[in-house]
Amino acid sequence: MAAGTALSEQWEADTTPDDVTYDLSGVTSSAYPATKSPFAAGTGSAGYRTCVVGGSIFGSADDAKTWEYYHDEFNAACVKIIAREWMQVRDVRCDNVEDGIKPQESDVNANNAEFFVSGTYLSRIRDDCMENDYTVGGVLYDNLWEQCNTGISERPSSDRSWPTPESETLVLDRMLIGLYKTPHVEDGKTVMGENAIFKWSDSGNRVVIKCSIFKVDEESLNGTDTMAMPPGTVVDDSECPDNPSTIVWLGGGEYPAWTAGMRVTADEGVWTDAVRDWKVRHGYAP
Repeated sequence: MAAGTALSEQWEADTTPDDVTYDLSGVTSSAYPATKSPFAAGTGSAGYRTCVVGGSIFGSADDAKTWEYYHDEFNAACVKIIAREWMQVRDVRCDNVEDGIKPQESDVNANNAEFFVSGTYLSRIRDDCMENDYTVGGVLYDNLWEQCNTGISERPSSDRSWPTPESETLVLDRMLIGLYKTPHVEDGKTVMGENAIFKWSDSGNRVVIKCSIFKVDEESLNGTDTMAMPPGTVVDDSECPDNPSTIVWLGGGEYPAWTAGMRVTADEGVWTDAVRDWKVRHGYAP
């Protein structure tokens, strides 16, 4: 698709050949609110080894409307991708939609694919920056997810669960994930709040965190138990001993859940400096 193309409806490659790269660099989409993802690949017949590169989605969700409204009426991700063996999403910009990136295998718990997501910049995500409820394993590398109501979800719907292979991991390498408060309905009233970095389940992957920074503003609307790192999380900062993985905790006092050994600081500058550096390196600086 030609650079400079502006889309108001979904772009979809429903049948993907093997070894295909869709280069959407310079393409912009305003196709949200919608019930379908603005960018989608492999939704009909998924090929082997699919890559989506570039493209910007600028949604128009109303800040005054609640999480429940968008979740129930317009539950779509910026990018939905389904593939066999592997899938990649690179350098996508996404703002003001329900979910960010949604990877899927060709069938539920097929364990026949992994993902690599790099260079993406997500902001004002009303639900999950990654909705990985099919628990696909993979690597998140060098992404700025600046505003997520929830960082990463690996929680299949209540009528589904499965054992994930012990060898399958979710690796967060040089990730920046900041939580984001949005309106929610609670006890019949509208309140502002955020969820947590991880929304997890017994079906979730084993998590490995490397050289990453997370920002958490306050106690989760769903309680402090949800703020813990997933069980069995491993932190490996061998490549960044001077800048270890960190939770920037702005809620006062001690961080109220298990951190898997990550450093915790109340210095918001750790977050803002990392965000500024990422934007400079990726061409988003003013």
